Amino acid sequence: MPVLVVNSSARLDVAAGSTLLEACAVHGILLPSACGGRGFCGRCAVQVASGDLTPPTAAEENKLLGEDRARGLRLACQARLQGDAEIRVAPEILAVRRHVGRLVAKTLVTPDVAHLRIAVEPRPPFAFHAGQYVQFEAPVAPPPAKPVLRAYSMATDPSDSGHVELMVRHVPGGAASTWIHQVLQPGQPIAFRGPFGDFHLSDTHVPLVGIAGSSGMAPLRSIFRDMRVRGIRRPAKFFFGARTRQDLFLLDEWTDFERRAPWFEFIPVLSHEPVDSPWTGERGLVTDAVARRLPDLTGQEAYLCGSPGMLDAALAILTARGMPADHVFYDKFSV
Repeated sequence: MPVLVVNSSARLDVAAGSTLLEACAVHGILLPSACGGRGFCGRCAVQVASGDLTPPTAAEENKLLGEDRARGLRLACQARLQGDAEIRVAPEILAVRRHVGRLVAKTLVTPDVAHLRIAVEPRPPFAFHAGQYVQFEAPVAPPPAKPVLRAYSMATDPSDSGHVELMVRHVPGGAASTWIHQVLQPGQPIAFRGPFGDFHLSDTHVPLVGIAGSSGMAPLRSIFRDMRVRGIRRPAKFFFGARTRQDLFLLDEWTDFERRAPWFEFIPVLSHEPVDSPWTGERGLVTDAVARRLPDLTGQEAYLCGSPGMLDAALAILTARGMPADHVFYDKFSV
């Protein structure tokens, strides 16, 4: 039986042929994964110090650039053990645990976005930073089939002890999101792993810009609510992109948030609202609204969550207006 050494200390007896992701999970080391081990997201990359592993897969060739491969990075969901190996992971990963709870409420806030509120059991304790995500276990098939894992950002602020809120967009044909939208009901047990991720508010005092769309609202909601709880009064503008008015949600909440937080402004932007509708707010792409409203972003920061295309467009606009690229923090949807 192969031995897997983690961070030069833990020695794990593992099954030959298992992936690094599976081998670690058996021993309670829960590596991050946004795509459930399909090789799409790249978040499970670990540094291989030595070992007998299967050759890199096509998914790894696509996700890991030459520099990554030179550093010994492998996707843990793709690399399979053929013999002993040693890997290195971030120390905070060793603190990640599996948590259980119960669904308190499920609200369909748009035709394709469900807002979940989950009561979490107090043991083991669950603490996180605003902006992080969890790996949700969706039991799409009865045991012994393994649950499908999907990454969802938390929409709760960390002071809401005992609860986690998620915003899940229904992906047509998506196993986990379909189960959540069509099967999951209040009262049912929930399991998830976490927290994961390094998307969080910086310690600076400069003004900030948030940009998101659809369920990408979740981590920005967590960050802004956490700012209010902690008394952080950095000037902030949150641009939220949607197609039409039916795709906007939590408007009353954001209006109340603006009233309670005079340093904050919520700016919804509609890209496909009919021209003859009574909508008087911003129109077009959310990034176009940012360009119109903010001609000079020198010395500011941005926090983004959305599709790769939206993030690429936002980065181009932000940097063209004076924001250094290293002042742009983002959570990119991988699947």
